Amino acid sequence: MSLITKILLFPFAALYGAIIWLRNWLYKTGFIGSTDFALPVISVGNLSMGGTGKTPMIGYLIELLYPDYAVGVLSRGYGRKTSGYLSVQTGHTALQVGDEPLMTKLKYPFVQVSVGEQRVIAIPRLLSDHPETRVILLDDAFQHQSVRPDINILLTSYRRPFYDDRILPLGTLREFISGKDRAQIIVMTKCPPDLSEPEQQAIVQRIAPAGSQQIFFSTIEYGTPYNVMDPQEKWWLNTEDTVMLVTAIADAGPLKEQVENQAGAVYHMEFSDHHMFEEGELNSIYTKYPGQRKWLTTEKDAVRLMLHKEWLIQKGITVFCVPVRTRFIGRDAAHFSKTVKGFVDYFYTPEERGQPDETPAPADNA
Repeated sequence: MSLITKILLFPFAALYGAIIWLRNWLYKTGFIGSTDFALPVISVGNLSMGGTGKTPMIGYLIELLYPDYAVGVLSRGYGRKTSGYLSVQTGHTALQVGDEPLMTKLKYPFVQVSVGEQRVIAIPRLLSDHPETRVILLDDAFQHQSVRPDINILLTSYRRPFYDDRILPLGTLREFISGKDRAQIIVMTKCPPDLSEPEQQAIVQRIAPAGSQQIFFSTIEYGTPYNVMDPQEKWWLNTEDTVMLVTAIADAGPLKEQVENQAGAVYHMEFSDHHMFEEGELNSIYTKYPGQRKWLTTEKDAVRLMLHKEWLIQKGITVFCVPVRTRFIGRDAAHFSKTVKGFVDYFYTPEERGQPDETPAPADNA
């Protein structure tokens, strides 16, 4: 960004920052109230605009908690064409409920997933419809302070940490860095798997944790791509493969690097985050790369591509998607699990947990 551009954008950033600061101050002082609920509520969010790995973290928490607790996931349902509260079903489309909620429901069909813009209204609806629920996971809710979570998990990515970012529109921050102080847990995501202890300590110093805040480091693990229409069919990439990679996520860089390390050549068609693919765009890809009948994408993108299922079948294109998991680095895995699950365990007696009689295994396409 040029100096002139920064100067021109500065007044807008100052105005936006002032509005957000005032809103946060009103919540902090109690002038605007926040609602508590009589069950554990865990919020996962970030300070920046997308790309920090919220959806894999939600998946990690589901797999951590579900064996003992009936879990409910609540999202705004970004990008959907509906409004109000909806209980997500596997037969919904991304247009109806949003790509991330639908992806979560397809991957974990035994978990209650709901969408609703006003979380303070949506949570009672979810609990009324599913009274067995014992834990609520709020997806992308760090700035939505109408609900007071018991654990606020703030994510920031290794490639673009919040301490090197600026507030919108000069950068991608939704609020000032001081907002981090509302979190009990901060997770640096998408780290190199071999991130050294000295570098971790240097990052901790840059984050400057407040009070009892705990900081963890995680990386992304990519599984074996599978056929969206037939998950039993896998695609083991090798150096003889030419891959047509189609993505519409905030940060496709790590995935592209992973594919480039496995395949011989990669053609990458990149769209903006949450982009709803149009048939004309898919036709353009098909025309430009007529020999590429196997397309690779993310699980989140796959639910939007499946809006054009008939077109894909007609053109003989098979869509494979890459499963993604969060993995904590080193001793952080046990510590993080103990911190989160220990809190929930403390909240309930064994008789109150309300887990299903038969716990189905999480969907595993890795």
